[in-house]
Amino acid sequence: MEIQKYLALIWHWAWLIVLGVVGAAGVALLVSLNTTPVFSATAQLLIDQAAGDGSYGEILRNERLSATYVELIKVDPVLNETIQRLELPFTTSQLSGMVSTSAPLDTQLLNIRVVDTDAERGSEIANTLATVFVDFLAEQQGSRFETALARFDTEAEKVANEIQRIETEINTVVGIDNPTPENAALLSRLETQLREQQEIYNQLFNDAQTLRIEASTQTNNVVVVENATPGKNQIRPQTLQNTILAAAVGGMIALGFIFLIDFLDNSVKSPTQVQEELGLSSIGVVSFIKSEEDSPAGRLITHHAPRAPISEAFRMLRTNLEFSSIDEKIQRLIVTSPSPGEGKSTTTANLATVLAQSGNRVILIDSDLRRPSQHKIFDVPNNQGLTTALLDSETPVSFHWQNTIVPGLRLMTSGPLPPNPAELLNSQRLSHILDDLHKEADIIIIDTPPILTVTDAAILAPKANGVVLVAQIGSTALDALAHAAQIIVKGEANLYGIVLNRATSTRGSYYNYYYRNYTYDYGDQPVKKRRWGALPSWLPGTNKS
Repeated sequence: MEIQKYLALIWHWAWLIVLGVVGAAGVALLVSLNTTPVFSATAQLLIDQAAGDGSYGEILRNERLSATYVELIKVDPVLNETIQRLELPFTTSQLSGMVSTSAPLDTQLLNIRVVDTDAERGSEIANTLATVFVDFLAEQQGSRFETALARFDTEAEKVANEIQRIETEINTVVGIDNPTPENAALLSRLETQLREQQEIYNQLFNDAQTLRIEASTQTNNVVVVENATPGKNQIRPQTLQNTILAAAVGGMIALGFIFLIDFLDNSVKSPTQVQEELGLSSIGVVSFIKSEEDSPAGRLITHHAPRAPISEAFRMLRTNLEFSSIDEKIQRLIVTSPSPGEGKSTTTANLATVLAQSGNRVILIDSDLRRPSQHKIFDVPNNQGLTTALLDSETPVSFHWQNTIVPGLRLMTSGPLPPNPAELLNSQRLSHILDDLHKEADIIIIDTPPILTVTDAAILAPKANGVVLVAQIGSTALDALAHAAQIIVKGEANLYGIVLNRATSTRGSYYNYYYRNYTYDYGDQPVKKRRWGALPSWLPGTNKS
């Protein structure tokens, strides 16, 4: 039952959900269409790592190296060089905000992603940034071996100079025509020094070569493997995605608002609610009478359209009243409501009509001496009625009622409005009038003012067999209905039950089943055309209730 209740609630407010979805989607679409598009461009680099021993520590060092390169790409020297090469109108902090770097897991790749409102410029920035970073790394890693190689070159140059000097002296000694023993000893010593210096030079040369090989094998090279292309890879706004998400959010907000309204709504909604929350029985459910909008006389639908579904609802109300009073035949019945404007007088007039149509002699008394309406419904004059009967004890009571268009139904209107309604209704004279009327009618129905507004209904309740409370669905508050019922019970009157008035018969509503299965014709009445611009009748939530 709860699921059906919520489904009916959602269908009743379906127009609001549609409005929320369409409105939110429309706003998101307009915002997306008026937002400057942003494009992305990605350049990819490969880390050609130096050969290692393959140990676990080496693997960890390689992972840290990738993470280090991710951070180094956005250092100021690299960004500044990129700005200078492309003559960009950005600062390093602005360019840094446009660049994002990443190293995919379990790879030796580096991704440089640039977002920009200009697709061409974004791709140029990504490619230039990759080139600058490669040059920057080469410069940084090359400086590690430059000092050692420079030292080797300096030492080798000194040894080469010494070798050249020794060779010159040897050539001088060899060129002597008459060598002496001293010359021979000098030549031998010089040749020994030459061999020593040559060995030193060879060692320096070999060490330098070894260092160069080590530099080439231990240097991590980074190369560009894929340049960024100036494609139309628009990353935002994602118009379709934004529109769909906004539509979903708009629908959820509307749905939440509907559930909030239902949670905060303390009005009467169904007979089940009245039974479960107030412990009161519902003896009838009556739909909204559209003819009320045209004229007061149009409210008497049980006479003008006896085969209408609403007329059938009043006949069901008559039957339920008979079951409620099975131990005691109804002779005097009071109809009231908690507050004004809940359809009490219309319900009273139609109930009196169906009782008369079943063969009963019915007299309807309009005891609302403040705002009477029965004379308007039956379209009769109001120059005499209850007040004239109360003040004129000499004239027969039959002089103060009027015949109506309904056979078997007579009406005692309110008559001229007095200044003291409560005192008149509490008089002994009223009891005598009711006794006299009882001799002329099978059932007397009394239309009273709202019981929470004035005390008239509470005064009259003990003078009748029972009371019927009329509540308007979607308007009458539960606590007001409970208070009205409490006043009736405390006044030692019999409360027959609650009549729920102005129920909607739209598709998906609580009462749709009943009205769908009692679709009698209204007779030869012209179909009222819908006004131009009016909302269609099938749209839930727009029907008056």
